[in-house]
Amino acid sequence: MSTATINGTTIHYSEVGEGPPCLVLHGGLGFDQHLYQPLEPLGDRLRLVLYDHRGNGRSGRPPIETITIEQLADDAAALADHLGAAEFFVLGHSYGGFIAQELAIRHASRVRGLMLIDTTPGQLGAHETAEEASGPPQPEAFIRFVQAPPATDEELGQASRALFKYYLHRVSTAELEPLIASTVFSVAAMKRGMEILSHWSSIDRLRKVTAPTLLVVGEHDVVCSPSQSYRIARHLPGAEVVLVENCGHFPWFDTPEPFFALVRGWLDRQGA
Repeated sequence: MSTATINGTTIHYSEVGEGPPCLVLHGGLGFDQHLYQPLEPLGDRLRLVLYDHRGNGRSGRPPIETITIEQLADDAAALADHLGAAEFFVLGHSYGGFIAQELAIRHASRVRGLMLIDTTPGQLGAHETAEEASGPPQPEAFIRFVQAPPATDEELGQASRALFKYYLHRVSTAELEPLIASTVFSVAAMKRGMEILSHWSSIDRLRKVTAPTLLVVGEHDVVCSPSQSYRIARHLPGAEVVLVENCGHFPWFDTPEPFFALVRGWLDRQGA
């Protein structure tokens, strides 16, 4: 594990593999990089950089108001600077997908390829209707979680264990317990993440993304439904959407072999 001092805070990161650099942007907020360590098989093709966002995991705790999607995107670019990477791939999952989109918009010339895994483009665009942006209703347990969020980091950890059965389709929460047990939870970051997401959208700015883009989504994802990936693709010409069968919100847990195969195939087409 290593640390980088950037943009007024300390970022905790780890690296695995060889090849073109690829920033791995974890979801949450309020989680950390541990649930993304099983992506390490892609280290046969990429130099994976897994890190904890500011205010998350083992990274620094700057003032909470410094956590914005824009700042998190700029942190990613600054971490790439620290690593000497002028260009890089980006893999953003769930909330990390919001940051990845912002990164590809704000630092378009630096993103060599964009992988958006089970994510959304946020709030309505200027010319979108609610019907165009809608998807299936989320489970009642998710609605209750948002309406009455945990009060402490410990409660967030326990609540996450209870909710994970909705994130997964083929594997059980028990199989992830070693990774969950190692996760450093932050309820403050989680609450801040929901706050800033309430007024963030990429829709009207996706045309600024110049990187080849792969969108991967599980057919049974009830958190970020497949309709959201297709919504991104409608506003991002040339984006490729792959719907993964028998899969929920975490394809590297539910269907690792098909997931790694499709990512490697896409990397082949990008010359990586």
